Amino acid sequence: MPYLRTVVIPMHKEEMVLLHLALFNVKRFFESAGVANGHFKLYDELGVQPVHIHKSKADHKRAILLLCKGIYEIFKDRHASELLNNPKIRELLDSIESSPKP
Repeated sequence: MPYLRTVVIPMHKEEMVLLHLALFNVKRFFESAGVANGHFKLYDELGVQPVHIHKSKADHKRAILLLCKGIYEIFKDRHASELLNNPKIRELLDSIESSPKP
């Protein structure tokens, strides 16, 4: 088996906040689609949001990890067909499929 090497690329705080914002928007989308039922409880309890730019880089990293955990749990708890048949998710996927290709 080939040896796998992990390479860690450090992120600046600004990049971390942008990633936090992107994942926060995914959280909001899943909540509006009604598929997030307590999956983001730990994130909400942390109390760090992307707009809290005064928080430390470590706080934003912790928030990012909790958002990833919540997203993972949604995919773990729900069958793919259930997610694909959700009207809000279907609407988003249809708009992506119909968008002009480069």
